[in-house]
Amino acid sequence: MRILLLAALLFVTIHFIRLDLMEGTIPLASYAQAQPTCKEEQQVKTIPVTTVDGDTIETLFALYPDPESSFIDRLSSFYALNPHLQNQKIIGGEKIVLPLPLLQTEKCIESNR
Repeated sequence: MRILLLAALLFVTIHFIRLDLMEGTIPLASYAQAQPTCKEEQQVKTIPVTTVDGDTIETLFALYPDPESSFIDRLSSFYALNPHLQNQKIIGGEKIVLPLPLLQTEKCIESNR
């Protein structure tokens, strides 16, 4: 009985090692071709603004429009620059920063690995 269990355990171990060596991720990683990765670099130009009573995010975005980005993208940039405003209203007299992204040309960087 021990010989049968030992043979089954040995067969399963050899089978897993053979599958890992033939179809695993380690041998495939060495044959991967270097492909150029293209990124759009985005600089965020900011405008410091002092708010007044009754200001909302929509009114501030309307005063300083950005036709190149959507409202959701601009809102996420706004909260990234002003994280304290996620849980509170805009208070008059507070200095906040508004994002105005400037899209640069697309640059491709080749990875030589």
